[in-house]
Amino acid sequence: MDYYQHAPGGGVRAQQLLTRQVNLFLFDLKNEASEHGFKADDSWTLQLATDQEMAALKKLHYPLISLKLSPDILLKVFQQVKDKLQQSLSQQEEELTVKDLIREGIGTMAAYPHQPALK
Repeated sequence: MDYYQHAPGGGVRAQQLLTRQVNLFLFDLKNEASEHGFKADDSWTLQLATDQEMAALKKLHYPLISLKLSPDILLKVFQQVKDKLQQSLSQQEEELTVKDLIREGIGTMAAYPHQPALK
């Protein structure tokens, strides 16, 4: 599923959009997990991606849920979704800024089933 929203100015409306986007994305993850028979210990991999990276992810992963937002709100949504899923941010993710997303052309958050490394 793809969504695109542009964050309005700051304040209450921005916070409402942020909360709505986080809740909608989590709702979609829950529905997809249910539809695809996820087990209790299955999890999602969350990733911030450019358009080119998204094209590759779409070829490699199913299901793939994505959310396209302006960088200023995308970073906040990403951080909150990871928190709600009880996934810690990597050091690199903690250091990301809105300027990094803009510079690197990152505009989408993707979620796909976590695939554990082969042993």
